[in-house]
Amino acid sequence: MGPYFEPTAMDSLPAARLAENLLGYDGPLEIERFCDNDGNYKRKYNVYKITAGEKSFVLKKSDSREIAIYRDFLQGRGFAVPEYLGGVEHEGTLWLLMEHINGPDLRRFDREMALASAETLAQIQNVYWDSQIDASRFQRYRERINRRARRLENYPEIAKAYQLFLARQESCPRTLCSGDFLQCNGIFHGGRAYMIDWSFGGIMPYALDIARLIAHGAEKPEPCAFPFYMDADLRSAFVRAHHERLEHKPDWDRYIQDIKLAALNEYAEFLEALINDPEITVEEIKENFYYRRAAETANAIL
Repeated sequence: MGPYFEPTAMDSLPAARLAENLLGYDGPLEIERFCDNDGNYKRKYNVYKITAGEKSFVLKKSDSREIAIYRDFLQGRGFAVPEYLGGVEHEGTLWLLMEHINGPDLRRFDREMALASAETLAQIQNVYWDSQIDASRFQRYRERINRRARRLENYPEIAKAYQLFLARQESCPRTLCSGDFLQCNGIFHGGRAYMIDWSFGGIMPYALDIARLIAHGAEKPEPCAFPFYMDADLRSAFVRAHHERLEHKPDWDRYIQDIKLAALNEYAEFLEALINDPEITVEEIKENFYYRRAAETANAIL
């Protein structure tokens, strides 16, 4: 089935106030919730499509950090991101209003999407390469990955490579990252790949967004994995196109190693969730898609 919209009442949403105050529209509104149903991947997001007359917008439950990224880092720079239209506090919650980008997401990845994604990501990263604007997001990230490393101590085949990942994060060039550039968080529209979710964004090591986009897709459905398609040729096309477009690029070998390390962290993130579940046995963990990917990537790193 894939992504779909669910009609929603606006009782708990500040849609009418936003439409009137920010858009100058006081007519009837149609409100639909963004949902997903693709195999075992089922989600209902706190994100809504607001149709006001002939125009449509996106209303998202957010926070001050994401709103600041749209307002201060992304707005007005020609990036392939939704246009920021404003934010409002409603019943103790911050809401973000932005442009609605119509089009498929990137879960059925192809070469055109690969090249467009490389262009979008490189354009943003070039502007903020080695930025010293705000270190708070990196500090939270550093604390998180160090906690993750402690959870991997009983898996030495992965833990040793993960220590190399940790060490590299201190010196890896940093830039503006979305922190969650999964294939479902990109929209293909007008030949461009729009990055639509910045709730985990900030100044972080550059390889994180590269790895997150390419780490989770597979050529065939995998139990417990995201239902995203990507093969080795498409990964290669994206990675090479991205490296070509970087203005301050690491040399090729360093770049590839950075991506491998960041991909290991992607798999370790989901592996950590399995390890934390007392009902899942070690044997079950070692049969899981993310353990297998983590072990393969650790071996490639070492």
